[in-house]
Amino acid sequence: MADDSSLNSVAQDADAHEPPRSIAPAPQLSSRGLFAALATVCLVPLFALSLYAIVFGKASEHGLPVEILIDRRPIPTIDGSAKLMDDVVVVRNEADFEIPNITMNLNGQYFLYQEQPLAVGETLVLRQAAFATKSNQRWVPGRYAITDVTVTGKLPSGARGVKEVAF
Repeated sequence: MADDSSLNSVAQDADAHEPPRSIAPAPQLSSRGLFAALATVCLVPLFALSLYAIVFGKASEHGLPVEILIDRRPIPTIDGSAKLMDDVVVVRNEADFEIPNITMNLNGQYFLYQEQPLAVGETLVLRQAAFATKSNQRWVPGRYAITDVTVTGKLPSGARGVKEVAF
């Protein structure tokens, strides 16, 4: 037992003469290396997005063959017994293919998504009051003027077609 205690005291004496261990992280990169890493992290996504835009082009380059009108038409009431005049947006498919995934927006702020594809030659009549912002604030017809209507849909090529009309 005396041997164990003498070994412990020798080990403690050896630890006392060594400098304390540092637990702080040590720098792994030089300042040039750090600059190069940060530049790479910033520039690679920018380069990749620029290349993507050059290869695939802007969405507005793919036209959507639809006709867009702003009108006032009779719309059936909830009970179906009568029709009331209401402000509407009319979208008509002029293509020889159906258009799925139709989204529409008024003034770039009020949106509407149409689940059913727009069939060949079909006319879609939508109440303006059905459009809403992302925070669910509804469009109030007559409160503001409609300056532009944008309709997007999926083309047969898989690209997103866009039709923008300014009023």
